[in-house]
Amino acid sequence: MNIEALKNDPRMPKHIAFIVDGNGRWAKKRHLIRSLGHKAGFDNLKTQIEFVRDLGIKNLSMYCFSCENWKRPKDEVDFLMDLFNQMLDEFKAEYLDKDIRVIISGDMEDERIPAKVREKAKEIMQLTKNKAGFVLNACINYGGRQEILKATNELINEGAKNVDEKLFTKHLYTADMLPLDFVIRTSGENRTSNFLMWQSAYSEWYFPKKLWPSFTKGDLVKALKIYMNRDRRFGGVKS
Repeated sequence: MNIEALKNDPRMPKHIAFIVDGNGRWAKKRHLIRSLGHKAGFDNLKTQIEFVRDLGIKNLSMYCFSCENWKRPKDEVDFLMDLFNQMLDEFKAEYLDKDIRVIISGDMEDERIPAKVREKAKEIMQLTKNKAGFVLNACINYGGRQEILKATNELINEGAKNVDEKLFTKHLYTADMLPLDFVIRTSGENRTSNFLMWQSAYSEWYFPKKLWPSFTKGDLVKALKIYMNRDRRFGGVKS
């Protein structure tokens, strides 16, 4: 695995995203409770975040909890909220002395989210808002349709007229991020699941069959090589 060669390849994406799917199935295959699958997925996410940074990729988005995930059993949701609380604590402990900006995309005013998680999310965003070396976007209580509606209502309330893409994009959670190049959804599911719908309009997608906790650095390198060998034409023709 020649990391330096990858880092210096001009075809490398600048913004990638993970849909971290398959934690529960990973646990089930091992006769474990689902919560242990989420813990294993969280541990792998930390590993992958550092690897993405090492590769020189500038922006990473990750789908942690969707608006629809509230339908899951209460004990599972409670465990996930505890994981998010731990994750935000670790972001604060590890990232404040590094050039890393943390963005939390999603409705963090939702009172179903524990107050400590909402407060920590706002705190880490405030503390890192002026950093730009690497941008980490954690999507919690997020939905792509909901984000589009949020932006639309903000524009209506501002009395905006003749809205173009540039103005609309300023009202998205990802307004300060680079265009989304590549989305990886693990576990073999071939759905976009309401994730970054506006941002991914011209993104490349990849659907490996591996469950998220088993998705390795080598798997990410394989995915990136597949991305770099695709011909991105954005509606045009091959030159």
